[in-house]
Amino acid sequence: MTKQILLSLSIIALFVSCSSSAKIANDADSRRLVFGNGGGFTGIYITYELHEDGNVYTLLPDSTLQPVKKLRRKQTREIFAQADKIKIAQPVFNHPGNITWFIKYHADGSVTEYKWGDANASVPDEIKDLYNQLNTIVK
Repeated sequence: MTKQILLSLSIIALFVSCSSSAKIANDADSRRLVFGNGGGFTGIYITYELHEDGNVYTLLPDSTLQPVKKLRRKQTREIFAQADKIKIAQPVFNHPGNITWFIKYHADGSVTEYKWGDANASVPDEIKDLYNQLNTIVK
C-alpha cells in the first residue's frame, strides 16, 4: 500500500515538474512589454510578453505564459530604453480597429497602452518601429 502511494505521488510530481508552461508572477515593480494583435472575425488575440530579464513568453488561452526565448541583456536594455523614450514622447495612442495591434508597457506601477488599427489614424513611426522590432523577436 505504501509503495502504491509513493509511486502515485512520484508520477504526479513528474507530471507537474515537466509542464512546459508556467504562471509568471507579475510584480508591479518589474517592467514588461506586452504586445500582439487580434480581433477581426474570430476575435482571437495573439499576445507575447517581454520581461525585463529578457525572457519572452506567449500567452496561452488558459492565461499561462509559455517560454519562447531569452534575449541577450544588451538587446533587452535597448528595447526598454526605446519604450521609455516613446512613453515620454507619446504617453497614449488609442485608435483600435477591426483588427488591432497593441503594445502595453508596464513600468513604475502603471501601464502605458498603444492600440491601432483604425485606417483613419496615423500611427507614430516610433510606435510602429518598436512593434516591428518586438514582432521580429517572436517570428
